[in-house]
Amino acid sequence: MNLEVLVVEDYDLLQFLHKEILSMAEITNSPRIFSNGKKALEFLIENKQPEMEYLVFLDLNMPVMNGFEFLENLAVLQYKENVHVIIVSSSVEEYDDYKAKRVPHFSSVLDFVEKPLRFKDCERIKKMDALQKYFFNCNALVS
Repeated sequence: MNLEVLVVEDYDLLQFLHKEILSMAEITNSPRIFSNGKKALEFLIENKQPEMEYLVFLDLNMPVMNGFEFLENLAVLQYKENVHVIIVSSSVEEYDDYKAKRVPHFSSVLDFVEKPLRFKDCERIKKMDALQKYFFNCNALVS
C-alpha cells in the first residue's frame, strides 16, 4: 500500500505552513492541497485506487463543504477504511472534539489537533498504529 497525503484548508498561508511542516517532519514533500471539503472528496472519488491509503489533514470551518460535511460524505464511501483523517482546526470547542472523535460515522478520524499543525503533532501522528507502517521500517527494530 502507498500513502497519499491531502491538506484540506481554505487559508493560503496555512496551506503553505502545513506543507512545510509535513515536509520537515518527513511525512510528504508534496501533499495535495484542497481549499474545501468538496474538492478533496471529489479527488478521493475520482482517484480511488485499491492499493492506496489516504491521510487527510482536515480543517473544519471552510466554505462550500466544511469538515463535518466532508466526514459525513466520506462515511458512505466503500473504501472509507483507506482514508485516515487528522482534524486540524482552530475550533477547540469540546463539542467539535466530541463529534469528530466519537460519532460512529466519523470513525476515520484518528486525531484532533489545534491549528497550526506543528512538528511535534506530526511526530506523534507518524507513530499512530494505522500510520506507522509508512514511516518506520519495522524490520529494522531491535528488541
